[in-house]
Amino acid sequence: MSSDFDVMINIDSLNKSFGRIKALDNLNLEIKRGELLGIIGPNGAGKTTAIRMACCILKPDSGDIVVDGYSIHHDQIRIKSMIGYLPEEPNLYERFKAKDLLKYFAELYGVPKDQIDVRIDELLELVGMTDRSEDRINTFSKGLRQRISVARALIHDPEIIIFDEPTMGLDPATAISIRNFIKDLKGKKTMILCTHYMEEAEALCDRVAILNKGRIMDVGTPGYLKSRIHGDLILKIMIQGTVDIKKIKSQIMNFDSARDVNVIDGEFSISLKYRNEISDIIDIFGDKVRTVNTKEPTLEDVFIQAVKSKDSIF
Repeated sequence: MSSDFDVMINIDSLNKSFGRIKALDNLNLEIKRGELLGIIGPNGAGKTTAIRMACCILKPDSGDIVVDGYSIHHDQIRIKSMIGYLPEEPNLYERFKAKDLLKYFAELYGVPKDQIDVRIDELLELVGMTDRSEDRINTFSKGLRQRISVARALIHDPEIIIFDEPTMGLDPATAISIRNFIKDLKGKKTMILCTHYMEEAEALCDRVAILNKGRIMDVGTPGYLKSRIHGDLILKIMIQGTVDIKKIKSQIMNFDSARDVNVIDGEFSISLKYRNEISDIIDIFGDKVRTVNTKEPTLEDVFIQAVKSKDSIF
């Protein structure tokens, strides 16, 4: 159990429903001071609902979020001043010039007037937008809008930064730039990263929480979560035609090295403890084999197991 000082955000028994849809189901999660926590989950898992509550945008039906000792029920102004939030679809004032937009939000957040210009120049340089400071937002590509949105989220030098799908829909070069920016902030801020990209979470995050149907399925370092797959490697076999899936699964699980079998769109994903039975497993499929490859377990494999389970990935 972490001490109170180590915990920056404590999500305690959080519940939220929208009509008959239960978005959050007794959600509990601790986020440590100075860590980068990733939250992954399928669409509708409750990721955005949870972080919007942490930002005091939505109210829970029950439960609480305590941010550095402050409750979302009693200390909303204080909490909002501590958080920089980059939503999936940032709402920017398109007629503003980039520099004017940042100045507007700096004044809104109460940044001292004698520090505003220096802060804006620092952030524009940080996100590579110095040469576009006098250009209007409506002339920017999606990637440039995302960069200026990052600067906006940081204008008041918040202690906590929340990124909701920061690289969704961006070109590869801009996505890499945003990821490198997040990486540079590691250890300097407490950060939450909601993402659909498993490789992004694995590369950036200190810990990852898997959220499904409003509940935390598991949480830990990427290495810890991958170790929970119960295998040293993943054998993937893509088949052609149809096979008796139940029968083949049973045959595979008779091998000593087999730990688990998943089938998605004609591809068998087999978790193995060791390699010496691979050829015998492949032989089960006969002439139905289209392709075969092996790889180390990834967060994607953990994610697949998590979302197929009601209560736990194991």
